[in-house]
Amino acid sequence: MASGDTLLTFGPLDNSPPSSNPATFDARNGHQVLDFDDTTAEGAVFKAILPQHYAGGGITVFVHWSATSATSGTVGWTVEFERIGDSQQDVDSDGFASAQTVTAVTVPGTSGHVDITSVSISNGANMDSIAVGELFRLRIKRDVASDNASGDAELHAIELRET
Repeated sequence: MASGDTLLTFGPLDNSPPSSNPATFDARNGHQVLDFDDTTAEGAVFKAILPQHYAGGGITVFVHWSATSATSGTVGWTVEFERIGDSQQDVDSDGFASAQTVTAVTVPGTSGHVDITSVSISNGANMDSIAVGELFRLRIKRDVASDNASGDAELHAIELRET
């Protein structure tokens, strides 16, 4: 696998909502989205197996999102990995690695335009040391402490690429 190749993608319907402060399902002109509030750090959780073709580098997380109504301000995100693996995590509790910040960026000037923002996450502790073939979860939250756009941010998709 070459650096920059896509490992996995997730859409809104792949979400396993967390028990508290979940992002809410919505549709925009037939496009399924997850709505993230502007005052509460709502989250979404996606589960997958790290593909066999993963070569062991870092991962860049690309977040495809739009604003429900805002045409000014900024939106940011945090992402966290949780290694489930083989006897690595008691699934009766959460064990996410430290949150990695997708730096807040200016919302598109037209409501409904999709923006793509990203964060590169190094292999090892920042990815909770997930190994090839292991089950893991990815949690994403809107970084309401660091952004200031009013209204919901709509998550369209997440892409994981090897760096």
